[in-house]
Amino acid sequence: MEVPVVSFIVKRLGVLLTEEAKFLYGVSDQVEQIRVELNRMQCFLQDADYAIQSDLVDARVNNWFAEIRKLAYETEYILETFVIQVSSKMGFRNTLKRFACIFNEGLDVHRVGSEIGAIKNKITDLTASLHTYGLKSIGEGIRSLTAEKQQELRQSYQHVVEEDFVGFEEDLNKIVKHLVQVDVYTPSRVVSICGMGGLGKTTLAKKVYHHKDVKNHFHCLAWVCISQQYQTRDILQRIFIKLVPEGRKEVVRMRNEELFEQLYEVQQRKKCLVVLDDIWSIEAWKSLKPAFPNGNTSSKILLTTRNKTLPSQIDPYHIFHEPPCLNDEESWDLLQKKSLLRRDGRDSGVLDTNMEAIGRKMVKLCAGLPLAIIVLGGLLATKHTLREWEVVYQNVLSHKWSDDPIQPDNRVSTVLALSYHDLPYQLKPCFLYFGHFPEDYRIDVERLYHLWIGYGIIVDDDRVGDETIMDVAKRYLGALAQRCMVQAKMNDFHGIIHLQSETDLANCFSTTTSTTTTPKIRKLAIHLNRDVKRVVLPELETTKHLRSILFCNSRSVNNVCSIELNSHLKYFKLLRNLDLDAFKFDEKSVESIGNLISLRYLSFRGCLIPKWHSSICKLKHLQTLDLRGCRFKSGEVIVIHGMEQLRHLYIPLNLDLNPNLNVIFKFDGLSNLETLGGFHTGCCDVNDMCKLINLRQLEDATFKEVHNQDLAAFINYLSIGANHLRQTSLSIVEFYKQLELTLLKQLLGCHHLYRLNIHGIIPELPEYCQGFSPNLIELTLKQCQLREDPMPTLERLPNLQYLYLGSDALVGDKMVCSANGFPQLKTLYLFRLLGLKEWEVEKGAMPNLSALEISSCRGLEMVPEGLRFIATLQQFTIRNGSENFKNKLRRVNDEEGEDFYKVRHVSSLNIFG
Repeated sequence: MEVPVVSFIVKRLGVLLTEEAKFLYGVSDQVEQIRVELNRMQCFLQDADYAIQSDLVDARVNNWFAEIRKLAYETEYILETFVIQVSSKMGFRNTLKRFACIFNEGLDVHRVGSEIGAIKNKITDLTASLHTYGLKSIGEGIRSLTAEKQQELRQSYQHVVEEDFVGFEEDLNKIVKHLVQVDVYTPSRVVSICGMGGLGKTTLAKKVYHHKDVKNHFHCLAWVCISQQYQTRDILQRIFIKLVPEGRKEVVRMRNEELFEQLYEVQQRKKCLVVLDDIWSIEAWKSLKPAFPNGNTSSKILLTTRNKTLPSQIDPYHIFHEPPCLNDEESWDLLQKKSLLRRDGRDSGVLDTNMEAIGRKMVKLCAGLPLAIIVLGGLLATKHTLREWEVVYQNVLSHKWSDDPIQPDNRVSTVLALSYHDLPYQLKPCFLYFGHFPEDYRIDVERLYHLWIGYGIIVDDDRVGDETIMDVAKRYLGALAQRCMVQAKMNDFHGIIHLQSETDLANCFSTTTSTTTTPKIRKLAIHLNRDVKRVVLPELETTKHLRSILFCNSRSVNNVCSIELNSHLKYFKLLRNLDLDAFKFDEKSVESIGNLISLRYLSFRGCLIPKWHSSICKLKHLQTLDLRGCRFKSGEVIVIHGMEQLRHLYIPLNLDLNPNLNVIFKFDGLSNLETLGGFHTGCCDVNDMCKLINLRQLEDATFKEVHNQDLAAFINYLSIGANHLRQTSLSIVEFYKQLELTLLKQLLGCHHLYRLNIHGIIPELPEYCQGFSPNLIELTLKQCQLREDPMPTLERLPNLQYLYLGSDALVGDKMVCSANGFPQLKTLYLFRLLGLKEWEVEKGAMPNLSALEISSCRGLEMVPEGLRFIATLQQFTIRNGSENFKNKLRRVNDEEGEDFYKVRHVSSLNIFG
C-alpha cells in the first residue's frame, strides 16, 4: 500500500506548493526537490509492488517500502505544521509582536530547512539502494507481462453490482417450504442457514425474504443484521419499526421492558418472519431472546450464522440448512456473469478456447466459494486478453490455494488481496477508506465522496475535461463497485476505536494512534456504544498527527442528540476531516472548531448547536460544510460568508416546521460554491442565489407560498438566471392558488431540472412539445386537481423513472397508458385518486416498470389487462382498494382464474386493507 501513500503525499506537496506558497518562503525549493524525488520513486514502488505479488523478490523489500512511507508522512507533517505556525502569526497586527514573529519565523525557516534537508538525504540514500534489491530490472520484467493496459478510469461504470443467483435454486425452495408449511408435530420456529464466510448465506436469505410465497404467508417481515458489534436496543427498535411501522415515533420513547413486551405480543398475534442475519454468538441471542415467543406460534425466525452449534442452542427443534459449495459448472457460470457479461453492455460473453480453459482452472481453485468467485470475477472484468488472464492465473497459483483445502475462507482474503494489488494506485486509498466504517454499516455515498475529497485522496488534478471533483469521486466509486470491492481493513492506514464508555477514550487514543513499531495513525474512526453519554477528545501529544476523525453513532438513526461533545481540540490543528454525528454541543466546543484551520470537510449532521459561532467562517480551506439534520436555537441568524474555498453546503431541511424557531440562513461571498442542498424560501432569501455564480447543483430546494409571494422571481432565476446549473431538485409545496400556466411552462422547461415535486393546484399540464425538460427523472404531483388525463403528456418524458400521483392529483375518472409510453419508468405510485374509475394499459406500455403500488383508489374496479405484458414487474402492492378489485387480484395464481389476472412474473403481490 506504499504506492498510494507516496502518490497521495506527492499530491499533497503539490497542493501545498500551489496554495500555500506565501507561507513556504525560504524552503519552497527544497520542498519541490523532495516532491520530484518522491514522484520519481512512484515508478519504482509500482514495479516493486508487482514483483512482490509474483514472489520474484524477497519480501524484506517491505522494509524499504516502510521507510519511504515514513519519510513521506514526515515531510507532510513538518510542512503542514510550519504552514499553520506561519499563517497564524501573520494575523498579528501589533508592531512589536510582528517584529517578534519575524524573528521567530527566521528561526522556524532555518529549523524546517534543516529537517527537510535531512529527509532529502535519506531519500537519496534509499534511491541508491534500489540497485541492491534489483527492483529496476525486475519491475520492468513483471510489467512487460501485461499485454494491454487496463481500461481507462474515464469509462462509465455501474455503481451498484447486481447479485447473480447461481446454484441455490434447490436450497431456496427447501427453505421457503420450511418457513411456510404448518407442521403441528415438529413446531420448528427457527430455520438456520449455516456455513463459512463467503458461502452466500446472506444472498440466499435475501432471496427467501423476497420470495412471493413468503410475502404472501407472513403478515409482516423484518430484517436485521447482527454482526459482532451489535447494540441490542438498536436491533430491537429496527425489528419493531419493520413489524409495526405505525409505531415508528413511539419506539424511541419506549423503555426496554416495553420494547420486549411489544415485540413478543405482535409475534404472538400475527404471523411474522424475522431474519437475524450474521449472528455470531449465543450471547447475542440471549440479549434478544425475551422479544421472541417460545413455543406454539405461527411466527418464524430465519437466521444466518457461521456458528453451526448456535441454532440448536436457540431452538432444539430448529431446521438446519447448510448450502453446499458450488459445483464446477455453477462456479464457471457465476464467474462468467461477473467477469464477462457486464463489461460495457455490448460484450457477448464469448471466450476463446484458451481463455475459457484458464478461467476454468482459476475458478476451480476457488473451491466453489461464491464470494471468492465474485471477487475474482471483478478482478477479471478489467482484463480482456489471453495474456492478462494468464498473468492473473500465475498470481493465483503463486498463493498456493490448492495447498489449503481445509481453510477455504482464506481464499476470499487471498483473492481480495489480488484484487487490491491490481487496482490502479489512484483507487487504492479510496478502497482503504471503507475500513473506517463498522461492519454492515450503511454508508451514504455522498458522505464518502466528501470524506475522500476532504482528506485529499482526490484533488483537482484528477479531473478530466469539464468534470467536477465530485464527478471524479463518483467515477472512482464506480470503478471499485465494478470490481466487487467494497470493504477493507489494512494496517497503518486508519485506526478504529470502539468506545464503550466516556472514560476509556484517552487510553484508546494512546494505544491506537501511536506505537513504537508502526507509523502514527492519521485517520481515526470512533464507533460509539449506546451507553456512551459524553465524549471528550483528549488533548494528548499522540493526537497531533491526526488528519481525519469520523464518528459512527448508532443513535443517529433515530435522530436523537443524546451524546455531549466537550473538547477544545487544542492538538488537532492538522485535522482535515471532522465528521460529527448526532452530538449535543456547548458553545465553547463550537467556537473551538473554528480554530481548526486545516479543515476541508466538516459535518455537524444531526447535531444540536445552541449557538452558531462566526469563527466557523474563518475556515479558509473548508470545502464541504454539512448541517443536515442540525437543530439551532430559536431566532438564530446563521451567516455563512467569505468562505472562498467552500464548494458544497448542505443546510437543514424543514426548518420551518416549527414556526417559533425562525432560523434564518444568509449566504455571501461563496463564489466557488458548486452544491447547495436544503435551500428553503422559509429561511433563505432568493436574492442570495444570484451571488452563487458557480453553482452546479441545487438539491432539495423548496418554495413555499406562505413564506414568499414572489414565485415568479424564483422560477425566473431557475429558468433564466442559472445557466451554470447542471441539476436541480425542487419542491413547490402548499401552493393553494392556481399556478399560472406560463410559470409552469417556464419551470418545466428548465433543462437542469431532474426532480420535481408540485403540491398544489395547477390548471393543466402543457403539451410535451412546449418545453418539457427531457432530463426529468422523478416527478411527484399532489392535490393538483387535474381534470384531463396527464398520462399522454407524462409518458413522453424519455428519462422519467419515478412517478407519484397522489391526493387528488387527478380528479378525472380515466387514465390511459399507451403503447411505447413511459420507456424508462421503473416505479409508479397511485395514491388517493378518488375519482379514478378506469385505467387502461396498452400492450407495450411501461416496458421497464418493476414496482407498482395502488393505494386508496377505491373507485378503481378493474385490473388493467395490459399489466400482464409487463415482464419486468416484480412488486405489486394494493392498499385500501375496493373489495371487487382486491378479490380479482387474489385470483392471480388461481389456475381457473381469467387469463389476464395471471401476472405470474410478479414475485411480490401484497394486498392490504
